[in-house]
This record gives sequence, structure tokens and C-alpha cells, in this order.
Amino acid sequence: MSRDLFFYDLRTSTIRSARQSYHRGIPYTIKETMTADFQEAAPPRRRQNPAHAPPNPEDNVYVLTLKTDAAHQQRMSELRRRYFPAHLLKVDAHITLFHALPHSSKSAVISDISSLCAATAPSSIRAAKPFRMGRGVGVHVTGLEPVGELCREMQTRWWEHLTQQDQRRFKGHYTLMNKVDDKETVEKCLEELESGFEGCEGRAIGLDLWRYDRGWWRHERDFEFKGTAR
Repeated sequence: MSRDLFFYDLRTSTIRSARQSYHRGIPYTIKETMTADFQEAAPPRRRQNPAHAPPNPEDNVYVLTLKTDAAHQQRMSELRRRYFPAHLLKVDAHITLFHALPHSSKSAVISDISSLCAATAPSSIRAAKPFRMGRGVGVHVTGLEPVGELCREMQTRWWEHLTQQDQRRFKGHYTLMNKVDDKETVEKCLEELESGFEGCEGRAIGLDLWRYDRGWWRHERDFEFKGTAR
């Protein structure tokens, strides 16, 4: 559907013609003649960050995180509750391996996780050095080499179904503060952790699968590491 529109240029006293088309029901103007005196642009569109959206967006996606011993989990979650903005806090402390596994691949994903975890041994980890991360503060975790190997194997199997974010190299860490615009608040958190946090030893004992639900995580199932140490 199209129709001719005419615009009167008061500065040059000439009539200019433009054709108006319709794109997805929203009219926008494609100019046949265009001067610096008169310009019309298409309405702006909000682009989705491809790194955080599945290649084929689905209603349900799943998050895969590292499961640790209860004492370590409790200590890191206490720190997250202390520093994370209370109105945004929906999940406890976690180390994420994958952020958006598609529901359409759930059966294959669960099968792969089960077999890989059966061959992976529990291992020691340590939440160590805090670091600044944009609008927040994170904590590096050492001892994650076996988990990194596990993650790379999963990436190989699931590559075509992964988001850009989940195709990146695994860098395990805890996020204790995020989405805070006040720089002084972020710096204070970092200073407190640098001076008062002496690290936290723990054990990597398996993986947890969660269903993402509008910001909340609903626990689906856990997988134990059952292998023997090399």
C-alpha cells in the first residue's frame, strides 16, 4: 500500500515529492529528494542484544550452574545478600556455566549432563580475589580447571544451540554486586572485600539446572559428580 505525499518547503518555495510506504503496519517516509532543510527518519527500533538471546527464542530456557558444598554456598550467598541491591535480588550466589539452554534441546542436554557428571570427580575450589565489574563487584574463583574442561565438552556438543554469550570461554566467578549506578557504593563494596574477605574454600560437587522464569530461577534437578580423582 502506498500513496504520494507532498511537502511544502517554505525556505525554497518549492514542492518536493516523497513516497510513503508501510513496513509492518508502521508508516515511514522514503525521500525521493532530500535536502538539509528537510529530513525525515524512520521510527527508531529497539535492538535485542544477540549475546543474551537464544538463536531461536523460546518461552523456556535453562541456566546451568556449579553445585558446591553447603557451607561454601551459604557463605557466598550471605555476601551476595549483603551487597546486591535488595529489590533486584532473586537468586543466591552462583557460578554460571550456561545462561540460556533452549527447552527444545532439554532431553539431549539432560542426557549429556548426566553422562558427563558421572565421569567428573568432585574437586576443591576457592573464592579468592574480588574485582571490579562495570556496575558491580565479582570474586574470582580458583580451582575451576576441571569445570572448565567439562564446559568446553558441553559447548562442543551443543554449539549450534548456544547463544553468543554461552559460546564464550568459561570464566567462573561469583557476582556479589551488580546493576549499581553509584560509583562510590561500588568502590566501597570493593574496598570492604579487598580488606576483609580472606577467601572461601569449597568443593565443586555437581551441577544444578534451573528454568528461567522472568528473572526467577526455578530448580529443575541436580547432577552429582561421581567420577574418581585422577
